[in-house]
Amino acid sequence: MKLGLIAAIAYSINVAYCASMGDEQLSWNDAPEGIKKGIEAGVEFHLNNPDTTPEQSHEEWLKDKEQNGWVYGETKDLANKTHPNILPYDQLPPEQRAKDHLFKAVINSIKDLPDPDEYLELSAQLVKLQKQILDNQKSTTVLTQKQAVGVGVRYIHKTRERFQDHLYGTGLTFERGVTVVLPETIALKFLGHTEFERVDANTEVAFVQDQIIEDLAKKQKEERQQEDKIFDEIEAIKGMRTKDSVKEYIKARYNQDIQENLKLAELQAIAIEKVHSFGVI
Repeated sequence: MKLGLIAAIAYSINVAYCASMGDEQLSWNDAPEGIKKGIEAGVEFHLNNPDTTPEQSHEEWLKDKEQNGWVYGETKDLANKTHPNILPYDQLPPEQRAKDHLFKAVINSIKDLPDPDEYLELSAQLVKLQKQILDNQKSTTVLTQKQAVGVGVRYIHKTRERFQDHLYGTGLTFERGVTVVLPETIALKFLGHTEFERVDANTEVAFVQDQIIEDLAKKQKEERQQEDKIFDEIEAIKGMRTKDSVKEYIKARYNQDIQENLKLAELQAIAIEKVHSFGVI
């Protein structure tokens, strides 16, 4: 998913959280460009540093603010460069720390999802590819390989024998020197990396086997099952009615003691972030 869309969604969820606390904030469309750029920078930081904790992210933000002349102030003032969060992380209000956990959890949840327009284009091209293969099957009595419509992609890494995609969510495995034909939208993503080269159909005939389509379908099914599992776990967390039950859940599943006197919603946000970061345990 594009960085700007991730930022808009993460920001909007934080706005909703603020509204639940009686703190009205500007919508994403009405927010100043400076705020949007700051949110996008935070998203980019988490994408590039997926193991970074909210506390470490705050330290980076604090360092940047101080280098640019910002100081602590009870209210945020762009003109005078004051901000109420210019504090060590352990001195921030629990509400702010909960927002930081929500922000990271949202990014982790949606970063690998395709943009709506890309998803529709990809679906259309996969349908076209599958139809081409089915047509070839009908017109050929003995067919071991089927010429496909798409872009030829070959993995050419100098030392690695194979590569399995986790970046773009296809789950495809590429063998070095083997050419496969992919829908153009997917192919162009891989061709943006030096480990892949484009194979011109005029110079070398490229084929795609049924296994590629089967692997994509299997990957999508597994992802849906995993998403359902995470969704059910989160719903169970939301259904917990006492702070002790959430603390016991975090301790039992993720071996972390929560000693702070946080609100129930804040503890639930921490538990949900654990599920997104480490999966259902």
